[in-house]
Amino acid sequence: MESSERQDKLAVILIAVFCFSLYLNSLWNIFAFDDRHMITHNLYIKNIKFLPLFFKGYITSYPMPKGMFRPLLMATFSFNYFFSGLNPLGYHITNIVFHFLNAVLLYILLKDFKPDLPFGLLLSVVLLFCAHPLNTEAVTYISSRSDLMVTMWISLGFLIYLKRKYLLSLLLYLAALLTKETAIIFPALIVSYDFIFFKLKVRSSKTDNRTLSSKVIFYICLVGLTLLYLFYRELIFGYLAESAPIRSLYSNILTQSAVTLFYLRLFLWPDPLTLHHVFPVFDSLFRPFAAVSIAVLLMVAMLIFILRKRHPLISMGLAWYLICLLPKFYARLNFVATEHHFYLPSFGIYLILASSCAFIYVKFRRKFIIAATGLICVFSVLVWVRNYEWKDGLTLWKAAIRRDSRSATAYNNLGIEYMRLGMNKEAEKSFRKAISLSNSISTQVNPRGNLAALYIREKKFKEATALLNEAFKIKPNYHSLYQILGALYIGVGEGDKAEGVWKEGLRLYPQSSTIQINLGIIYLKRGELEEAKEYFRAAIDSDPESYIAYCYLGQVFEEEGKIDLAIEAYEQSVRINPDYVTAHYNLGTLYAKKGDRRAFRELKEAIRLKPDFAEAYNNLAVLYASMHPPQLELARKHIQRAQALGYEVKEGFLRYIEAENE
Repeated sequence: MESSERQDKLAVILIAVFCFSLYLNSLWNIFAFDDRHMITHNLYIKNIKFLPLFFKGYITSYPMPKGMFRPLLMATFSFNYFFSGLNPLGYHITNIVFHFLNAVLLYILLKDFKPDLPFGLLLSVVLLFCAHPLNTEAVTYISSRSDLMVTMWISLGFLIYLKRKYLLSLLLYLAALLTKETAIIFPALIVSYDFIFFKLKVRSSKTDNRTLSSKVIFYICLVGLTLLYLFYRELIFGYLAESAPIRSLYSNILTQSAVTLFYLRLFLWPDPLTLHHVFPVFDSLFRPFAAVSIAVLLMVAMLIFILRKRHPLISMGLAWYLICLLPKFYARLNFVATEHHFYLPSFGIYLILASSCAFIYVKFRRKFIIAATGLICVFSVLVWVRNYEWKDGLTLWKAAIRRDSRSATAYNNLGIEYMRLGMNKEAEKSFRKAISLSNSISTQVNPRGNLAALYIREKKFKEATALLNEAFKIKPNYHSLYQILGALYIGVGEGDKAEGVWKEGLRLYPQSSTIQINLGIIYLKRGELEEAKEYFRAAIDSDPESYIAYCYLGQVFEEEGKIDLAIEAYEQSVRINPDYVTAHYNLGTLYAKKGDRRAFRELKEAIRLKPDFAEAYNNLAVLYASMHPPQLELARKHIQRAQALGYEVKEGFLRYIEAENE
């Protein structure tokens, strides 16, 4: 007994060290893809007052279709934001902790199912789960935390059920339902376990009667809780039934049957791994792969019945895998095959693996350990490589295209990254490729809108107009298009039209800080300071991390002569983004007006961030010349640099520093 406890403690320590070592190089990866609307652009996680909204069916302030009910998941993002803002480090650590906890739960689950399982085999299977590259997306991709959390609640609730602590098991099921919709499979897991393992014998003993009564009550409560959950969802999302699904239920069942086998293929040979698998959608049983997939799944279902007496753990593993994927057969997803969806079902595969390898381990223990160690090492290297691919948008989408060059989504997002880096030719090429590959409304609209934004930047207004016209025909009420169209009107000098378009975009997306800032700029340029101030403050309410809004608010205060308030706004801007040049420059200029020596620091920082910033060199020269005593040599040095950059220096100032030199 003591030896077993020591082994368990050792296992937990090894799992913890191994998990954190595996994902150490993911800690500084940036937010990616859906993290934009789930975290970075989600006002609801940025203030505790919005927590009740999560229980009313709201996920994000970003305009997207409702239908997800995940209050506990969103509460964890709020928790992360409270402690670390938009620093990804805390979010990644939280995901790794959940992965570690799930590995420990798998260890306990295997031990409960098969107490005689050798420690070496048990640990090997769990470490394989920790290191399997197919799980990387679930751990490294912050938004897929839902799969980590629902796996934790489901497996823990299942274990507690095995201990006959039925009330606690129900509470854990409730926690799972409040985390992700796939938790609804929990009753089916319980039924399958009782069908496979619970031998019901009609006896008159009080113990058996009590056991049976407790199970019946638990089942009634389980059904009641499930119905209550479904009723509540209908209450808050019922109107969504009016919207047409993206594919028929029949087509979805055929497609997900094939996806179920595809996941097994990736488990056995984890290549290619990518954020977006372009998987075929089947609409006929006469498509060979669809028919084969249905046949294989029916055979697997039969095996559950055939093996339940002689090999109950394998039978349970098969049932776990299929049951946990059942929600995908009903839900019509945009991405039909995503790697993080394998995370919860994979527990069933590891149950099968442990049971199947028990005989081999006993007979070939040394060879098995060597082979398992080698496989875990190879998988660990692959995890490190995948973590590196997630480090930023550019590497992520380049890797996605290398693995599957048919993805319009990958090309569109790669174009966005190129555009952000100022690589306009590469961005245009990527957007054009995305348009040519587009096979859905989003992949038809988004690349056109993004390419139009690129052309506006390059002042190709005719080409931008044509693209926006095409995009509006496909999706007339898409808020992003209004944002881009407003920028087009500004580019051609029609500010009044831009104002109207942006106000319409704001009606579609009331929390768009970008549109609010744009409208604020229009009013600031007109000298309508109160209106400008209102929009900049609204932008800050929509996005407390908007350093641009703080900077423009500072400019409004500066126009009003409220220097101290302007300085506070600029200081907040550089606190949020220490690399924002404009805020450093404005702050340095105001410090100089107040005779504050911090002006030197801010202007020097502006020059460091933007070495060709002529105005900053000029202002720094003026500062040096106005010191007591004047630092004219430094003033001349900086004014010469400003002139070299094309800045027109005032003649009086030039005469002053030159006269002093003579």
